[in-house]
Amino acid sequence: MKHILKSYKLKASLLAAVLSVVSLQSQAPSTTKTSISILKNNTPQSRYESILMTELRDKNSNKPKFRAAAFKLGSLLVNRAVECFETKNIVIETPLTAFEGESFSGSPELVSVMRSGDALLDVFITHFPDASVSKILVQRDEETASPKFFYMKLSPTIASGQPVIITEPMLATGGTLNMVLSLLKDKGVKEKNIIIASLCAAPEGLRYLEERYPDINVVVSALDERLNEKKYIVPGLGDFGDRFFGTK
Repeated sequence: MKHILKSYKLKASLLAAVLSVVSLQSQAPSTTKTSISILKNNTPQSRYESILMTELRDKNSNKPKFRAAAFKLGSLLVNRAVECFETKNIVIETPLTAFEGESFSGSPELVSVMRSGDALLDVFITHFPDASVSKILVQRDEETASPKFFYMKLSPTIASGQPVIITEPMLATGGTLNMVLSLLKDKGVKEKNIIIASLCAAPEGLRYLEERYPDINVVVSALDERLNEKKYIVPGLGDFGDRFFGTK
């Protein structure tokens, strides 16, 4: 009887473990199930991120709620971006003793893809107040989905070798970012120093960029299913810029 009971408890324990793994997998973003190498530094989505992404996706979320979710997700994206940084060990003094810790090797360069990128830019500036800021305006033609260049103002230290974080909330076809990356590379920025920070991305866009820029890093809050026939991300969250800035 004891052997039977012991066997039953073991099977129950194994079943619980399996169910636990399944539960965790169902909560994790699809980024953990892809072989897209430019996502190599992307960490699994937390439950808090999942909740915030749900608020961001909800078409009934008003402007204040949408903005609040975007700002909070932006702060979590900072954590993901820092995983791509090179850091240095330093020794400091606590009130009690010496302590060997970790510090940034320098301030990153921030590049906003206007105008939607400005929404995340403010969050990153809060975390990196010494960072230089560059602005690039490339807009997608809604009829052809092709990018069109309008404006660029880059920091004089953009190619200094520090991490270059590009804020672009939506990564759909990758066309806009392809143009941005080409412009930055022409100015001497190395691929390995580039980090794209997005809230929502489509696999098609990521693979498009990976084929052209295999050494960049991309961090995302959510990797969605696909692009629809109009090149919008599905399930997505609509037009981020219009919803954030209240222009539609």
